[in-house]
Amino acid sequence: MDENVFNPQSKVKRRGLYYGPMTLVLIFLVIMIVLSLFFRVSEIEVVNASDYSDEQIIIASGIEKGANLFFVDRFAAASMIFSDLPYMDTISIQRQLPGKIIIQAEGSAPAAYMVVDGDYWFIDRTGKMLGVTSVLQAEKFPEIRNLEPLATIAGVDMVVEGTNVQRLSYTTELISALQAEELIDHIRWIDVKDAGNPSLFYDDRLTVYFGQMENTLYKAALLRDAVESIASEDSGTLSYAGGNAWAFSPD
Repeated sequence: MDENVFNPQSKVKRRGLYYGPMTLVLIFLVIMIVLSLFFRVSEIEVVNASDYSDEQIIIASGIEKGANLFFVDRFAAASMIFSDLPYMDTISIQRQLPGKIIIQAEGSAPAAYMVVDGDYWFIDRTGKMLGVTSVLQAEKFPEIRNLEPLATIAGVDMVVEGTNVQRLSYTTELISALQAEELIDHIRWIDVKDAGNPSLFYDDRLTVYFGQMENTLYKAALLRDAVESIASEDSGTLSYAGGNAWAFSPD
């Protein structure tokens, strides 16, 4: 075929290649305009299970009515809440058409305390530092001993290094297990100096050695049965003896 011969079909194809991407861009722009004009935040609902008020949570999120629903940065909003409200455990932010934001908030509860540089710091079950408290408030909870954080920042997970990494891991596992078995209120202190065999003081009369960090929840369940089998006036030492056994040595 002579290359100089005009071919109308080739011209149509070239136009199709040009207009295809342009059409997609125009469709995208139309969608963005529609979203920005019609889907705006008209309601912010807080499903609140924390010590903070709904208003505090909304203000901390930075989300305002009138903002574009689809342009709300949910990750940034959650981060701001955690930053401003340290006693917060979990945050979930959802969009609901046509203009609703739902913030589900669950607060962090103090589970224990630590003495750091003379200050009494609450921590939650995950090891998050919740803030400085008074001696009277702190002593309602067990003390964590021989766990040394690098930094103490309210609302931030404890920062540790070296052997304290294992100590923190066992501490949080112990707290969760003791809470699950409803034993935590009987504990005066938890000492994790020996990360391979931490100890705790139960009912001001029993020193308990938990052994290696394995099957902690199972051992806590066995501990519950063990302390119930010991007379309330007896004191001494309980040591995990392996399997399903705890060994008691009276004073």
